[in-house]
Amino acid sequence: MVHSRPADCVACLPEALARVIAADPALTAHWQSLPQRRLKAGETLLRIGEPTRHVWWIAGGLVRFYFLSPDGLERNKSFHAEGAWVGSGMPPRSTPSPYAIEALEATELRELSYESLQDVIARFPAIESVHAEAMGWTFAEQVAREAELLSEDAASRYARFLRERPALAVRLPLHHIASHLGITNVALSRIRRRLGLTRA
Repeated sequence: MVHSRPADCVACLPEALARVIAADPALTAHWQSLPQRRLKAGETLLRIGEPTRHVWWIAGGLVRFYFLSPDGLERNKSFHAEGAWVGSGMPPRSTPSPYAIEALEATELRELSYESLQDVIARFPAIESVHAEAMGWTFAEQVAREAELLSEDAASRYARFLRERPALAVRLPLHHIASHLGITNVALSRIRRRLGLTRA
């Protein structure tokens, strides 16, 4: 997604969740007991077609969601960094994931099964509000993403990406940005030349 998560989604900031957890000793103990996942860059968290039984909260790192066409072409759906809740499907229903989740950097996550998520929300109302805001933002991002693909040209989408996610843009290889925009690497290079941009 390409929108300014830090400005609009307080619940999506790692420090916001940390404050909520720290305010309740019981929640702190429960959160620390949750399984942790550590992924190397290039490692897959969720495969296409795999049943979705967990959600993850990114403590540090960066992942991408991508689709795979019948001819093997990868198309990036979205990118998610620190503070994001990621997964597929709608808990508590487990469905095959239509996309894969891959770490683009060394990534650390907290893992919650659907059952664990429901238990945390039921026991700790503060988590429910944080999670609800994050999920609401995720839905809003999906709607905005569809609107951009249908109503804006590639140059406009790229300019928006740079304007609204500058910190993310510098962490991503250009070929991943091109895939997210739905264009080729060559097309993105042409857009960058027109905009007078160079890559450090």
